[in-house]
Amino acid sequence: MRDNGDGGGLENAVIEFEQVDKAFNGRRVLDKVSFSVSRGETLCILGRSGTGKSVTLKLMIGLLKADAGKVLVEGANMATLDEDGLVKVRRRMGFLFQSAALFDSFSLNQNLALPLQRLDRTKSPDEIKRAVAETLRQVGLENDGEKMPAALSGGMQKRAGLARALILKPEILLVDEPSSGLDRITAGEIDDLFMKVKTERHTTIVMVTHDIHGARKIADKFAVLDEGRLLAFGTPEELEGKQDNRLQQFISEC
Repeated sequence: MRDNGDGGGLENAVIEFEQVDKAFNGRRVLDKVSFSVSRGETLCILGRSGTGKSVTLKLMIGLLKADAGKVLVEGANMATLDEDGLVKVRRRMGFLFQSAALFDSFSLNQNLALPLQRLDRTKSPDEIKRAVAETLRQVGLENDGEKMPAALSGGMQKRAGLARALILKPEILLVDEPSSGLDRITAGEIDDLFMKVKTERHTTIVMVTHDIHGARKIADKFAVLDEGRLLAFGTPEELEGKQDNRLQQFISEC
């Protein structure tokens, strides 16, 4: 077993950040951040706006490169992979954006079918149709496949975005602010969907969120970022048990 210090890095980690730095226009957004996510684990990244939460997701998927340190996904250094290598790693990942990021001119069925048509040439049209129907059923949209994105409510769009992220059966799911713009009841329903994904698919989930209530419900670990630094890392119980006024105030404000 290989320990990376406060971030808890281990040999069997699916995702590892090792002393990662990232700056934009001279402003350091991440400062020597280290943590790890084990297979099947859900990590919720907490922090105020502008603390580098979404940047961590972009580093994981290779949309950004670290200025220093390493971002490893399944042992592969995302900064040194060529385009083919990035494609191979990304095929194992799903991404749920703050907005559902659906194609406006496509029905929900067409939005979900597109990734399979482009990336999984082994499936016949009938198999794709069945896969789309099953995935929509899993997120409670089995009767809405013919609807256009504009006809979906905010909660339904989040469900649709999750369905599109899951259609290729990713091993890793990256999620950016899933409860943004939702009322508490609808946000709770989305949280329940993530619990279902976690238990039924054993998917590794990394979620950026301001919603401490939802995070407590689904997280195995918290990573708390403050001004680019990792303020705390551990289970919800471990963090809530810390006698650190700054940390407790920070968590209560998320």
